[in-house]
Amino acid sequence: MSESPTAIEPVADPTVIPSDPDQPAPEESPTVMEPIDRTELRKTVQHRIDLQKDTQPAPPSAPGSAAAGPTSIGATMPNAMPPNASPYQATQMAPSTPFPAIAPQQGPPPGMPPPGYWGPQGPPPQKRSRAPWIVSGIVLVCVIALVVGGVIFWQQKESDDDLPELVAGQLTGSYPSAPSSAAWTVTPQDVGGSYFQSVLPEANMYGAVGAVHDGDTLVTLISQSQYGGTDATRNLVGVNVTTGQNWKLSELVRACSDAIVDHTIACYGSSNVYFVDTRTGTATATAVLPTSQPYGIAFNGRAAFVRHFDSDGLHITKVTRSGTEWEKSLTLPDGLPTGDSSRFTASTSLVASGGANVVVVSADDGREIVSKPGTAQITALPDGSLLAVTGSVNSGSPSKGPVLHVRSDGSTTSFEGSYFAIPEVSTPAQRGYVAIGGGFTSLDDKTTRWTSSALSQDVQILVADDRETVVVTRDQGSGAQLVSLDTTTGAQRWTQPVNGVSYLSDGPGVVDGERVIIAKNGGLAAVDMASGASVWSLSAPAVGSRSDATGNSAPRIFAIGDRIVTVTADAITALAPTGPRAIVPGTTRDTTSDNGSGDDEYVTACGSPPVFTPESFRTTSGGLGVRMKVSAQCPGGDILFGPRTRITIKDGGDLVASGNFDFSQAPIAVPSLDDAGEGLTMELTYPPGSFFRLPDTLATQSGSDRFLVDCDKGPTNGQPPALTVPDGGASAPPVTATGPALPAGTNITATSVDALRVQANSDRAFILANLNNRWVAQLSSKRPGLNAEGRIWDNQAILDEFLALRLRFSDVRLLYSDEWPVFSYKGWWVTVAAATFPGPDQANNWCRAQGFDKEHCFAKLVSSTAGPDGSTRYWS
Repeated sequence: MSESPTAIEPVADPTVIPSDPDQPAPEESPTVMEPIDRTELRKTVQHRIDLQKDTQPAPPSAPGSAAAGPTSIGATMPNAMPPNASPYQATQMAPSTPFPAIAPQQGPPPGMPPPGYWGPQGPPPQKRSRAPWIVSGIVLVCVIALVVGGVIFWQQKESDDDLPELVAGQLTGSYPSAPSSAAWTVTPQDVGGSYFQSVLPEANMYGAVGAVHDGDTLVTLISQSQYGGTDATRNLVGVNVTTGQNWKLSELVRACSDAIVDHTIACYGSSNVYFVDTRTGTATATAVLPTSQPYGIAFNGRAAFVRHFDSDGLHITKVTRSGTEWEKSLTLPDGLPTGDSSRFTASTSLVASGGANVVVVSADDGREIVSKPGTAQITALPDGSLLAVTGSVNSGSPSKGPVLHVRSDGSTTSFEGSYFAIPEVSTPAQRGYVAIGGGFTSLDDKTTRWTSSALSQDVQILVADDRETVVVTRDQGSGAQLVSLDTTTGAQRWTQPVNGVSYLSDGPGVVDGERVIIAKNGGLAAVDMASGASVWSLSAPAVGSRSDATGNSAPRIFAIGDRIVTVTADAITALAPTGPRAIVPGTTRDTTSDNGSGDDEYVTACGSPPVFTPESFRTTSGGLGVRMKVSAQCPGGDILFGPRTRITIKDGGDLVASGNFDFSQAPIAVPSLDDAGEGLTMELTYPPGSFFRLPDTLATQSGSDRFLVDCDKGPTNGQPPALTVPDGGASAPPVTATGPALPAGTNITATSVDALRVQANSDRAFILANLNNRWVAQLSSKRPGLNAEGRIWDNQAILDEFLALRLRFSDVRLLYSDEWPVFSYKGWWVTVAAATFPGPDQANNWCRAQGFDKEHCFAKLVSSTAGPDGSTRYWS
């Protein structure tokens, strides 16, 4: 940066006076809006105000006109504003007719099937007819007589018959520590190939990894090449999960069904359909393939169903062990633009195809039940019914939703929403609930127990028990997150980042009742379900992944009996449990039966708050993230367990962030420096409204004495829990503030003015180096005392708006109009996007693409030398 910022004295905050009559009025009459709710995310409305005396004012809004809906932070398109929502949940007004965020329809790649199929991002294969584990009814009584000083110790282990029944889909063994080595490993070279690939055609055409299993045998394909298209032939292989022994089918195949039923999987090759016994790897029956261009096979135990497309539409053929039984041809309606995503599955009574259209027919006679525009998200449920995302095309405008529940008898129920997620593991009280449109909803009566923003995106639910619902989310641009929600209320309990996951696929993670084990950075990571604390991790090579494994090379994880089985392109690996029998998710292990020496050290509550030392600052879509080192002041450690613990950060005397944190649901043990010399690492997130400064205005990013952190532990509920001392260098689960909490005596006006001044000083050097004499998009212009948008603007509201824009667009910059000659009026804070454009038309096109209308985003020339004439261009 070549120029030092200009020092400007703080501006007084005229929050209680009307607009200065000597200053120009806003160029548009304000839209009347409700007062700001500072506990909500700050997003505001920018009217067309360019600070030039020679600019023609825009026509005023019609009296009483309603504002368009806000755009959520981190989103790319506007959403509808809920009733009674704070107007500052959006940084800008959205256009009355938003631009649809829909990708153009893609044609098939050379040598691939016609449109109507999907890619490897489809839902996970269904796990049907998994052989249930059986708990042996053996009472194990071990009587050990040890005479030590005349004392005899007796130890008895409880019978497995006395333990609660485990839940289908979970691990039956526990993993309190990382497995030191694999129980067995099978490589492609062991079975005569080079790469493991998914059995599904929409995945293996790209070389994606995937597998299906029946509780005893895991089945996948091996190939000599990394890719190959839908007509490539491969070898089908199966691996016994207990022993690692494997088989290879003598016939070459292209793809297989997404389910194994009664130890049988259906596959097709170049000319035949094979019914393969997964225990032996032999084809028990062979039938003629009914088409030369198949694209997907489904199997329900009674018959296989082969799908293919041609210029006439979709064709589904029922193939039994004795040959073709029927063929159904369907003319497809105009579909949704879904790219190359695809899904094909079957239940006992139904056969379903998903892609640009959703088609459901009867498995018995091919009778058409559903034929609508739709998506690739379609899944068979254990009761034989189906869930699918349908859609509509009206006057050429496509839209997704509703979610359709198709029962075995062909009856249907619609649910409002454009996606769904089904728990991989559910305790009895949670069965029948799925995530639809952001709500945890019953399929039986359509009641929604609760809603959560964590469900309002691409998610997979690992477990739903009577305590928590743990989901994996995929947030565009910031990677995946592991999120725990209270199953009763939907309140967020904790979050954990999941690095190295490029998209959600089959096998995202497994559960042993106490921990979730997920793919992370090409390896595995275990996270405590109750607290969100990291428990252990395995490197990528330990599960046969390359160290940079993502996408097709990232491990898929399966719970098969007591084994964790991972599948990558380079290896299938089984890991044996490192602890006792698993417990039911959502319950607590009886530590008396598994206790070892009893030498665990426990922390005790300290009368003085812990010491917090900031190590780094960053911004995320959720707010300001601060990584802290935390240590107790008492030798016995400390416990954070209060519902309102205020943690305030200052840079010198300037307030950086301050918020309340709720540790009551997931208490945290804090070691003293004597117990763990490195302290405890904790990630705190301050949402909008609870922070005032951005990382680029803080002079250092690591452990500086200039930062002062004040912790007020606040009220507590009862006695502290019994928590053991964490290991040195351990990490606590990340925590997000429940809202702002300012320390007593804070002058919010002075704090906001100082923060605006520091930000403008910091941004000036960047603007001179990167934006000077270039066209940008102006997003906001406000000054203290401005009467606009139904309120008198003060410095805090202006700062809130700028910070919300910064979180939304990652890089926006703040200018003070007095310092730039392209503005005629003084005392205005102006926000611009940091992207530059060759001309005003391109800047205005960017405004359109971001979902703004012409009143709330327009082209502006930023210059340190040019005057205001010609520096603004509106669009129509």
